Amino acid sequence: MKSVITALLWWLLAATAWADNKEDFLAAREALKQSDLPKVASLAETLSRDPLGIYPRYWLLSRQLAQLAPEQILPFLNYYQGSWLAEKLRTEWLVLLGRRGEWDRFREQYKLLVDAPGNDLLCYHLQSRLAQDDASVLPHARAVLWFTAKDLPGAPCNPVIDRLIATGTVTEDDIWQRLRMAFENSAQGLGRELARKLGQELSAKSLDTIMSNPAAWLRKPTNSGRLRQELAVLAIARLARSDVDAAHAALQDWKPQLGPELERYGWRRLATTAAFRHDPRAEEWFRNSGNLAWSEYALEWRTRLALRQQDWDTVYDSIRLMSEESRKQRAWQYWLARAHEQRKNGPEASRLLAALSLDDDYYGLLARDRLGPVVGPAGALYKVTDEDGRRVRANAAVQRALLLNEMGLRLEAVREWNWALRGADDRLLLAAAEAAREAGWYDRAIYAAERTKTLHNYELRYVAPYRDIVRDYAQQVGVDEAWVFGLMRQESRFVTSARSGVGAGGLMQLMPATARWVAGKVGLKWEPAMVNDAGVNVRLGTYYMRHVLDNLSSQPVLATAGYNAGPNRAREWQPPEKPLEAALYIESIPFLETRDYVKKVMTNAVHYAMSFGEQRQSLTTRLGAIPPRNPQPIAGP
Repeated sequence: MKSVITALLWWLLAATAWADNKEDFLAAREALKQSDLPKVASLAETLSRDPLGIYPRYWLLSRQLAQLAPEQILPFLNYYQGSWLAEKLRTEWLVLLGRRGEWDRFREQYKLLVDAPGNDLLCYHLQSRLAQDDASVLPHARAVLWFTAKDLPGAPCNPVIDRLIATGTVTEDDIWQRLRMAFENSAQGLGRELARKLGQELSAKSLDTIMSNPAAWLRKPTNSGRLRQELAVLAIARLARSDVDAAHAALQDWKPQLGPELERYGWRRLATTAAFRHDPRAEEWFRNSGNLAWSEYALEWRTRLALRQQDWDTVYDSIRLMSEESRKQRAWQYWLARAHEQRKNGPEASRLLAALSLDDDYYGLLARDRLGPVVGPAGALYKVTDEDGRRVRANAAVQRALLLNEMGLRLEAVREWNWALRGADDRLLLAAAEAAREAGWYDRAIYAAERTKTLHNYELRYVAPYRDIVRDYAQQVGVDEAWVFGLMRQESRFVTSARSGVGAGGLMQLMPATARWVAGKVGLKWEPAMVNDAGVNVRLGTYYMRHVLDNLSSQPVLATAGYNAGPNRAREWQPPEKPLEAALYIESIPFLETRDYVKKVMTNAVHYAMSFGEQRQSLTTRLGAIPPRNPQPIAGP
């Protein structure tokens, strides 16, 4: 109680002091929008002793950066070194220095960056090394820049790329390899650029036809030589997305024109797409691809299909073929352990599961279920102390974030918060999480609390705001309260105004069409603003959860997948004939977002159930089994 009273007194004093400066800060922000820099400068002086005084100083420097001498920029960078805005200004200055070719100053400032540089700064850094005739940087540049399907920033990176090609560091085979990567990732612009580097002209029209109507291109192919063959494999892979049988037939027709190496590549592309679509023929087609070098993506889908078919020898072989980095991922460590179990190698399975069980994430809980209830962390609850609270109050970046959030400046607040907690120890993380929870900033409380390594507080990691509302509506429709909270935590992190890129809104991230449909079902006259009302959003969201659950065999895993990707998709991914272990169903969900979503929602539900005082239910039990597909149509959105 004493720590709570101390915190409240501090907040009262801080709020009183801040009230005097809030108007000045907002006035400076408005002056910036009007480009009234003299007024910004005047208010910067007024706010010189305020936690947010750094902002008008940054605004002035950033707006005038191209006209300033280093002596006008360096005092800010030195005084605020380590802050988010100092890093931001240094990054902007480095871009300017790179454009100007001021390499001595660039190298001096580049080494002071705190965060990993983006590709633009990385390329300018490589340019600065080449400007010193440091040819030893070329192999490194090839390794970090070349083998990607992403476009690189032109002005910073083109000189480096041109040098790589001119010196032969990037070979013609390297260009063909990257061209394939571009095709595999639908990077059409990059594909055309790489074709030009090979002396080939690839029209946008041809690529558009392959992407939208691959069967038509295969009937009337364009280009010649190797590019024509590579485009044929691309078209076959695109065709497989909608019609695996037609793609298989097309590959058979094109075999005489492809040659052995490209034929193997065609089988690999066809097999990977077929595995993504859960087609059992994919493993045979993987075998047809012979000893072709594996991409990580192809290996992952070979493994997911083998899991779905419970072909444990192929699971074992595929994971062993993965790169060391991929193989160390928790997902593949867990399934490698399961494969060892099936291969009667209990000691190695136990070793892998024991390492996984030290965490409380999806795979940690699954591992604990297999090892027994005595394995795993005790889940001790660390209580934030007065000393921890004093550290948070003395942390200028955390205080800036809290003040910005109080004013509704969410974008700036989140950036400050995330930056402030980089590398923070567990006690500071939990004290920051407590401060965020007291401020009603629940998503940042979770952000801080889930980053602890040895000291944990599950009340902060799994905050449960709006519980009275959730409990009432969950009971009304007969859904598990812990499951609702697990889903809500994943959907919005309890941000009532949250809105996704596709238009979903509110605590339970309802799409407008879904919210309108449910509102009609429960007798509400729908208004778009309703989605941000906590009570209405939870009422509509829990009703929709019940609806999806009823249409998907009362199976929570299916309903969770259906809530995210649509109930028809969740049903499409069900096994056609025999029940399937839910963890195998989840691992073979084709959409990365949905696969990750289901894992996290179901894990959240276990933790919320325990925090609500329910008897511990294992994650494996909660997941259950997935029944065979029900052909009955699903009503609703």
